[in-house]
Amino acid sequence: MDTTTIHISVLNVIPLRGSGNLLGLADVEVLLDGVEIILHGVQICATADRTEVRLPKYRAPDGNWKPAITLPDEVKGPMGDAVIAAGIEAGILRQREAQSGAEGVER
Repeated sequence: MDTTTIHISVLNVIPLRGSGNLLGLADVEVLLDGVEIILHGVQICATADRTEVRLPKYRAPDGNWKPAITLPDEVKGPMGDAVIAAGIEAGILRQREAQSGAEGVER
């Protein structure tokens, strides 16, 4: 089985105010075997119960929102972790206090 090295960097985070659960947008660089792919508009969303990183979407001709890109879990998971860390650093998210052994992120 071949292996590939992937580097993920969050280029910037733009905080959004007054956008409901959407707290910010991030631009993420994925470097795959020396090929640079930049994802614009990665969404940082949070409710009182959970924090979520969503890939960019577009509105299809039928009016429905569709994913603009599909990433394998091996890339999507680490990318989400990097975006959440950048959201904490940008001040739009904060580390939740550990409760009964579980840590998390909150708005």
